[in-house]
Amino acid sequence: MRLYSNINMLDQEMLKMLSDCADGNCELINDIFDSFSPEAEELLETIQTSLEKKNFENLRKSTHALAGICGSVGAARMQQIASDVENSIKAGELDNAARIAAELSGNYELLKKEIHEYQESLGQY
Repeated sequence: MRLYSNINMLDQEMLKMLSDCADGNCELINDIFDSFSPEAEELLETIQTSLEKKNFENLRKSTHALAGICGSVGAARMQQIASDVENSIKAGELDNAARIAAELSGNYELLKKEIHEYQESLGQY
């Protein structure tokens, strides 16, 4: 299994790109992250429910969506984990998909802390 701790929680290049696109507007950047969190949490709940019910098609769809929103804010590690779950399901490796999906919750908690630290570094929090 892949060692996810080797992947940065937040992709610094993507953060720079977000800042450039927002023209350095810290409030806009914070709004992006503030809208990311509720959507990510909703998807994580759906993922957990899908795992419990062994609904792998719903798990695949939810991890696909999670990978997409993570990619849009530079949440590199979560994006990779979610993509790996989706790819395992596509390959028919359902036990592996469930094992990888178990990594999502703990890594999301770490991501939230890193996002908060980033927002603080912008001087708005």
